[in-house]
Amino acid sequence: VGIVGEYFTIMDREANHNLEQVLSEMGVEVHRWMNFTNTLIHYPRKALLRTCRDYVRYDMGATSPATVAKAVEWARAGFDGLIHVKSFGCTPEVDAAPVLQNISQDYQIPILYFSFDSQSADAGIQTRLEAFYDMIAMKKEAKDREKCLSGN
Repeated sequence: VGIVGEYFTIMDREANHNLEQVLSEMGVEVHRWMNFTNTLIHYPRKALLRTCRDYVRYDMGATSPATVAKAVEWARAGFDGLIHVKSFGCTPEVDAAPVLQNISQDYQIPILYFSFDSQSADAGIQTRLEAFYDMIAMKKEAKDREKCLSGN
């Protein structure tokens, strides 16, 4: 599962309620491109914009090009799902959400959206992550069963 979204919310464990740890404890392999080096030192804005040019025609600001580009890259790579995280009201990431829905439809990849604020509760987050995990597991199981029946 790939995690995309707003820089601070992805990076700060407190802001995202230990999202990566919770997922890894569930047995999920987590990928996150967003880190200090990639974002603040070696941010490849032009390359990211090239990757997402089928979905956006302009730079939406902040780290949105990375959000869209990594979603496209990971969807093409066959990831099982994506999780989009942002702080409540983060305008560039709000604008990226409809683009992510198009990517989800085009690549048949599920996306779980989290908008964190001071009212976010661990129990609700845990429940949504478990449901997302179950959905991905059922999808993979159906795909494996289909392969068995077709002889591939």
